[in-house]
Amino acid sequence: MTHKTLPRSRRRTLRKKAPVGRVAAIAVIAAALIALSAYYIARYQRNLVYAQYPLRYKAQIVRAAGEYGLEPWHVAAVVRCESSFDANATSSVGARGLMQIMPDTGEWIAGKFKEADGFDPDSLYDPETNLKYGCWYLNWLMGRYDRDLTLVTSAYHAGHGTVDKWLTDSAVSPDGRTLLRDAIPYASTKAYVSRVLTAYEKYEELYDYET
Repeated sequence: MTHKTLPRSRRRTLRKKAPVGRVAAIAVIAAALIALSAYYIARYQRNLVYAQYPLRYKAQIVRAAGEYGLEPWHVAAVVRCESSFDANATSSVGARGLMQIMPDTGEWIAGKFKEADGFDPDSLYDPETNLKYGCWYLNWLMGRYDRDLTLVTSAYHAGHGTVDKWLTDSAVSPDGRTLLRDAIPYASTKAYVSRVLTAYEKYEELYDYET
């Protein structure tokens, strides 16, 4: 059997074309790997955000917020910053439950529901009761401060009496009705307000009420 030998010019053409095919294949594989890496990086980053802003007791939060005319994700933000969704949390000063309600405040709120006589401070560890009282109190603050979230959130942390005093200080409240967030006198309250309102925005971005 005889073997035909390709003309020298044809052999040169084949040698030139072969590397081009390999480069194209490598480019396709590289593009696929880059796209896959980008997908997993984005997924990891999104999971990281969800881990940073978890949402537990969602149904209870949405229900309690709805009963008192509140935005559920503002309530969720308060719960996150107060207790990290730990229904059994107790602060160093004795605040209890999801929304960290002090026993004396809980008893005062219980009185609004005609429940003061049988009030047990341990009931504040019950998520339903805690959210009911906490959302009632947030709604009360909303009425007091014309639904200004900076004022309401500040009052939830520092007390409405303290916020009322700040509103008389022109360095903190030039108009006597709103607070300059950066001028809030208590560093802890200023940080708290920033954390709650940032979390509120994140919850609105990450979650919806139905799912």
